[in-house]
Amino acid sequence: MTGPRAPLDAPGGRLPDRSPEPPYSVWLARWLWIGAAVVGLARSLLQLSDRRMLVEELRRVDPGLSQHEVDAATNSGIMVALLFMVGMALLYVFFGNRMARGANWARVLVMVLCGLFVCGVLLSLLTLGLAARVLPEAAMPSVAVGPLGVLLSTVIAGLDVAVFVLLLRGESRRFFAEAGARRRG
Repeated sequence: MTGPRAPLDAPGGRLPDRSPEPPYSVWLARWLWIGAAVVGLARSLLQLSDRRMLVEELRRVDPGLSQHEVDAATNSGIMVALLFMVGMALLYVFFGNRMARGANWARVLVMVLCGLFVCGVLLSLLTLGLAARVLPEAAMPSVAVGPLGVLLSTVIAGLDVAVFVLLLRGESRRFFAEAGARRRG
């Protein structure tokens, strides 16, 4: 973690620390996991910053909307998306912190989420690559996936692969096994 975790309210200044520091692989996995959340937040903010594209998509979906309705839908959609993104980033931090404290359920959840995200990115890249070759441009989705969005998704997938591998290392597995034994015993 980033500093001493023992409380300062014991006689002599500190209580004995019952949970050992995580090994470097778990510490690094935690920060890479949180880094992936930050990059994901940046990617989402980048997508939401293209208000013109959002308005065009709303007009395409429902051409009968007035300008006032389009503006209201765009603003509320951006606000809901921002709140959702902040909530997801906080969950990433929560899961990373629980994992670093030895919670095996958090480790398993982080590994599952990493695997799902990497599979999703690979499937998206494959689908976009095939669709670009097979479909005419008019049939492509109107919400464009720009090169920066693809790059950021690939960076997140790379971070997730690193987290997955770090959590499977022997020192990580021993840390979680010992933490589970301490909780049971």
